[in-house]
Amino acid sequence: MRRTNSGAQLACRLLALAAAFGLAASSASCATLRPRRFAEHPVTVTEVVILSEHGVPPEKIVAKMRRAGTIYQLSDKQYAALRKKGVTPAVIAYMQAARAEAEREFPKLADDKDMNCWNLGFDGYWYAGGPWGLHPDC
Repeated sequence: MRRTNSGAQLACRLLALAAAFGLAASSASCATLRPRRFAEHPVTVTEVVILSEHGVPPEKIVAKMRRAGTIYQLSDKQYAALRKKGVTPAVIAYMQAARAEAEREFPKLADDKDMNCWNLGFDGYWYAGGPWGLHPDC
């Protein structure tokens, strides 16, 4: 099957990568959860679902999320919806454990009712860590 928009898709991917790099570089003065390479992008919930739907093994998805250092702010209902979309229990367990570890290291994340320490992703989910780092007050 021939794709007619492959050039446009490549341009969009390069633009998204450039934007992520710019965001990472601009947040360099913020505290980060762990030192990360600038090349790592946040692993969004949408990406986790797509990888799961395409049969990527859970250990590869978890390794990708671990390298990116992304922390997820999801409700039990949202986790249940992910499970229905094919995200494995191992991946969901890692997402929950990463948040619990971050909350132990940065207690303000757990008490952040106004979501000041979190970033709203393009897909409507809340994230922390990764290239964004954490706000210095967190």
